[in-house]
Amino acid sequence: MNWLLPRLSRVLDLLSTSMTAVFALTLLSTPVFIDDVIADGPRPDEAIRMIVSQLVNELESNRLALEADRDQLYALVNEVIWPHLATEKISKLILGAHFKAASAEQRQRFSDAFMALMVRTYATAMFEYTGREEIVFEPYQYEPADRTSLVQTRIALPGQAPVPVDYAFLRFKNGHWKIYDVKIDGISLVLSYRRSYNQIIRTQGLDSLIEALRAQSGDS
Repeated sequence: MNWLLPRLSRVLDLLSTSMTAVFALTLLSTPVFIDDVIADGPRPDEAIRMIVSQLVNELESNRLALEADRDQLYALVNEVIWPHLATEKISKLILGAHFKAASAEQRQRFSDAFMALMVRTYATAMFEYTGREEIVFEPYQYEPADRTSLVQTRIALPGQAPVPVDYAFLRFKNGHWKIYDVKIDGISLVLSYRRSYNQIIRTQGLDSLIEALRAQSGDS
């Protein structure tokens, strides 16, 4: 099973690199207050600002405690981010044709293992936040009746060309918007995972992938 981990690590590098810069969102963002959020939930652009604002505030206030207790850190990130993720949609897109063949129990185990790994990757990236990152939101036209929405940003470190980072949202029947993909410089993370995981599933099976994900996140 260990032979799978380097391949998974290469896929995660893309996510980790992007998340490091994402924490600069609050530097150039307008604060979002509860009164500004519509009853059905925040708009996609507001959701991004709210997520990062909460996490950066916690990091700045409790950095030493969070560094010392990673379980507390993971719980914080999970609490803040999880409600904004379209977990079933993400799993379905990543597994592709394998989703239909998987049992309900396998689908749930994959979703739990993958999301746990994402939480840990995001949490680890928090400590690389330096305050030197810059982000600019591209003009955003909110259409509440649309089924999907894309929040486009550009992120850069000093002396580096800006990198487009776009967040794809899906609107649910209750009016809530949730993230189902992130595109970095035009590369879809969901499709990147799909290509990598597809080969593993075809050669070793879905259960082997799930166990590898759990091992990667230290939950084996």
